[in-house]
Amino acid sequence: MLLIAIVVAQILDPLRILLVAIAYFLSLRVRRPGAGWLGLVAALVVIAMLYPFAVLGQSGDIAWTSGAVGVISNALITGAVAGLLRLQRRFF
Repeated sequence: MLLIAIVVAQILDPLRILLVAIAYFLSLRVRRPGAGWLGLVAALVVIAMLYPFAVLGQSGDIAWTSGAVGVISNALITGAVAGLLRLQRRFF
């Protein structure tokens, strides 16, 4: 139950959503093929691992657990941003 609560809290965090959206939009601007996805994955992992330590001030096992679960949360947020952008391109 604790992991589900962490995922929900991370998905609803506005600063995390903003950081992941910025990383996604920057990955779209890369000219070299494949480099955008590599940069996006690196950014998602860095955001997931540094966010609990730097922003939330957590330490110990809960910070490492939050970081590991943060990768999943960031992937879900990235999928939502990509889906919304695709809908926007299709209909507007």
